[in-house]
Amino acid sequence: MSLFSGLIKRIGSLKQLRLIVVFFLISLFVWLSSKMSEVHTAKVDIYFDYSDETFETYRVYEPAQAIEFVISGTGLRLLFARLFTPTVYLSMTNIQKDGNRFYFSKPDLISAVETHYRNILRVNQLLLDRLDAPFFESSIKKIPVRLQEDFLLADGYAWSSKLNFIPDSLYVSGSPEKVDSIEYAYVVTSASKEYTTTLDEKLSLTSDLQANYKWSETHVHATQKISRYTQIELRLPIEVLDPIENTDVSVIPAFAQVSLRVPVQQARQIDPSQFILGFRLPIDTVTEFLDVNFEKIPDNIVVNEITPSQVRYFIN
Repeated sequence: MSLFSGLIKRIGSLKQLRLIVVFFLISLFVWLSSKMSEVHTAKVDIYFDYSDETFETYRVYEPAQAIEFVISGTGLRLLFARLFTPTVYLSMTNIQKDGNRFYFSKPDLISAVETHYRNILRVNQLLLDRLDAPFFESSIKKIPVRLQEDFLLADGYAWSSKLNFIPDSLYVSGSPEKVDSIEYAYVVTSASKEYTTTLDEKLSLTSDLQANYKWSETHVHATQKISRYTQIELRLPIEVLDPIENTDVSVIPAFAQVSLRVPVQQARQIDPSQFILGFRLPIDTVTEFLDVNFEKIPDNIVVNEITPSQVRYFIN
């Protein structure tokens, strides 16, 4: 019986110890809750980043530096603010300029921080008078649009008009040395797609251009007509273009074989008299071989090959 009475007393003492621990924990929780709900003041480090960047400025990337604020608010919210360093975004619409530098004033910084915390936390003190932003005034230039890759056409088709871009030029913005070095706005299209109908596509700037510059637009509309073509061969005389008066010139060879791509609807109307193939005499008489090109050719006809592409000449 004495053994059982000893166990009962020990169990009773354990129950009392548990009650003491539970009471202590509850008291601690109440005390912490009370303290956390009270208003406190603490130093909080804050990083700044930027939004709503304008076309007229370009950014120089610098390592972000934390700025110390003295902030007041409830203990719980201050605890989270100190444990997790926040990033507050400054809108470029509020930026100010002083000579060549852009900056945010002290009231703008305080307003941005309090807005970030939904006005639950308040800024008590900020030693910084202004924050110099890593932005400078951009150089802006208008440059033409060019295609970087060729379009693929299905067999038997060819372009029957010029490639047009809308708009045909774009404004580019950035650092002066970068903007001065760029001459064209290159657009790119899928190289695996075959076209059999009129091109009517929106093309985007190449990825490197979009990453390194700011643009007035990042897409352009490309249009170009496509027609069904067939191939024909013609034997044409090689003429002396702009001949010199009272000068007799012999051409070797006197004829050329030309390979042409012609729209199907025009093929039956093609006549050798519609073409003028020839060369121009050089100012000096040292050159022995001269290039042969078309002086006159009907619209929408594509030249595949001229054989021979050069001729020799003799002045009789």
